[in-house]
Amino acid sequence: MNNLIKFYYEKLQLYEEQLMEDLAELVSIRSVRDEKTITDHAPFGRTIRDAFDQMKNFAERDLFLHEDFDGYACHIEHGNGEEIIGILAHLDIVPEGDKEEWTFDPFTLTEYDGYLYGRGVNDDKAPLLAAYYAMKILRDLKVPFKRKVRLIVGGAEETTWECMEHYFQYNRQPVMAFSPDGDFPIVNGEKGVIQGSFTLNNELPSINNSPHKLLEIQSEKQRGFICEKCIVIFESSDPESLKNLLLEADKVIMSNQKICAFYQGEKTLSRNPHKGKSAFFKFAKDLVGIKEGIRNAEEFTRLLDSYFKEDVYGEKIGLFHEDQEMGISTMGIPYVVYDGSHFEIAFDYRFPKGQTLDMTIETLQAFSDQNHLDLLIHKTYDLLYVEPDAKLIRTLQQAYTTVIGENAECLTKGGISYARALENGVAFGPTFTGDDPNTHKPNERIRIDTLYKAIIIYCETLRLLAS
Repeated sequence: MNNLIKFYYEKLQLYEEQLMEDLAELVSIRSVRDEKTITDHAPFGRTIRDAFDQMKNFAERDLFLHEDFDGYACHIEHGNGEEIIGILAHLDIVPEGDKEEWTFDPFTLTEYDGYLYGRGVNDDKAPLLAAYYAMKILRDLKVPFKRKVRLIVGGAEETTWECMEHYFQYNRQPVMAFSPDGDFPIVNGEKGVIQGSFTLNNELPSINNSPHKLLEIQSEKQRGFICEKCIVIFESSDPESLKNLLLEADKVIMSNQKICAFYQGEKTLSRNPHKGKSAFFKFAKDLVGIKEGIRNAEEFTRLLDSYFKEDVYGEKIGLFHEDQEMGISTMGIPYVVYDGSHFEIAFDYRFPKGQTLDMTIETLQAFSDQNHLDLLIHKTYDLLYVEPDAKLIRTLQQAYTTVIGENAECLTKGGISYARALENGVAFGPTFTGDDPNTHKPNERIRIDTLYKAIIIYCETLRLLAS
């Protein structure tokens, strides 16, 4: 360990208590976007404004220069020079969901068994403070900067990204930057993203004399996870025979001629559909397995069997792609619903380089036209890729290796970080291999050792980038 790393750790020890107090303050603010409380200088609602004000309080307490940009974003800076080194982080969070699924109160910072728990503690409030405290430590040590360092903080990363659009209308792009909203060692690749849905209008009356009819499919209309729960309601003149065919259902309830089937999967991020069990796939297997068919769902069943069942890569639709550096495409199904007149299948497709947004949308549209589906595109992000030999990457590698003592490999992820808002930036930490932060899930957490290591890595990173 060189002397500078030793000094970083010594300074961090002096700040441990204050760091935890600051993090507790931020975690206590339920900074979820709230359209009902939008006002001037609070374009995302009152609580996100409260979180910005809290960061402003920290900056004023610590005598940092800071500036607010109409409540969309703010920055806190240190150092001089025309060129800017950027750190992009965010204060908004996703909702906590069902509090009954939390072991601890999501808005009370709780330490337990080496972890800190709370909504936003990993995404992105502790990483934001890790970068902030790295700036404090370097200033205390009087490390000379030839470039200005700016911690740029947004308020709509989890929603619309208007924050960064607004911010960069008034500020230059950094010459190099990173976002502490990913993984270590270095996420130099983020896959392209297309989220949308296919809609099939009610089918024409069938000549199929099946005794079974589909009445409704219920699943939560959300975008961030694969289909975790699915409730399917049938009507049948032979309900007992239908019940015996629903082999994948976790529970089946019969009431006269109504059959209600419950399918349970796992709460898995839609960017990683291959890592969890989908309730949708279980239902699709049952529906396809009903040999006499469902008289009002023949086309829907054909679509599931031909294109969607058990496919987490987009292969059956013709979207599978593999790149040597960025890996393979993925296709998550966040939800499927039927209201008696329309079937809707949502998708979350992520792709590596070698594909483009335009190419992919063309393929999706052609597939939709061929199968008489209506295609709706909900959200798109172009992919990000920074070459491994770029100066930014080599500098991050040097910092990581100096602190951790291991080579810093480049990674590709399906996630979406503020790095995409940058002309020259990547996601860099805080999660290490083996960490399980429960991002966007109940019991979100960050390992205390991970947080401290991230601070030291960011100290060395900023020193190298700025001086």
